[in-house]
Amino acid sequence: MNPINTYQSFFDSSSFTRNLITKQYYQLVSNFLDRAEVSFMDYGYAELGSNPKTIILDETDEPYRMPTQLYHHLASSINLDGKDVLEVSCGRGGGAAFINRYHHPRSLIGIDRTPQAIRYCRRKHLLPGLSFLQGDAEAIDFGSECFDVAVNVEASHLYGHVETFLAEVYRILRPGGYLLMADKRTAPEIQLLHHQISESGLQVIREHDISANVLQSIRWQRAQRIQTLQYLLPHNLFWLAVHLIGADGSHLAEGLTTGNTVYLSFVLQKI
Repeated sequence: MNPINTYQSFFDSSSFTRNLITKQYYQLVSNFLDRAEVSFMDYGYAELGSNPKTIILDETDEPYRMPTQLYHHLASSINLDGKDVLEVSCGRGGGAAFINRYHHPRSLIGIDRTPQAIRYCRRKHLLPGLSFLQGDAEAIDFGSECFDVAVNVEASHLYGHVETFLAEVYRILRPGGYLLMADKRTAPEIQLLHHQISESGLQVIREHDISANVLQSIRWQRAQRIQTLQYLLPHNLFWLAVHLIGADGSHLAEGLTTGNTVYLSFVLQKI
């Protein structure tokens, strides 16, 4: 099957099927990503304009500027200093490690349902106050009102039931706590997402359309990411991975260019 058709069929499938396929796919890909110490899988965020604001990164973090800037875009929305933070669907842990080192929360726990990813995170990101656990976004294994902030990057579109995820986040947040979320949606799905947020009890404090920033990041990273994927993955996984990571020329890049896909960031608060 044509890779683009495979990708589209995947997102046209039922929520249960999409959830199951995603879990199996990322478990498989994680085995290959370990070989190259890949810590970021997000699309990234490029500062735009003639005088863009840039963050000062350590030399070792500079090669990951684009994906790091997406996390900074979210984390700088509020003051995380001294807060208890949970990243839901932390993936390879690069974003959690960045927030831990640059934004100084009191504690940061990353959860992800992929056991290979959690094993990698525990081995790679050994930092005080940072820990990783296997966990499900739709059944978060913590008591109520345990965290000041939850972070969720490029994961909610893959959940079987976004409303369940939002309800779980509401439950685990302390009063006044925040959900910092960034993700893509097709244009028709945006109305549904707004309805799900409204029904969750979380209040929209800030919402930004960052499609242009993400698209520019994708374009700037194209050569590097294609080279990495070609080295790591067998051919039958390579082309699907190109579309899932959103490399330039992918279904995502096309959607962001035409406006059929929108990338949004949110600051949501439990009032």
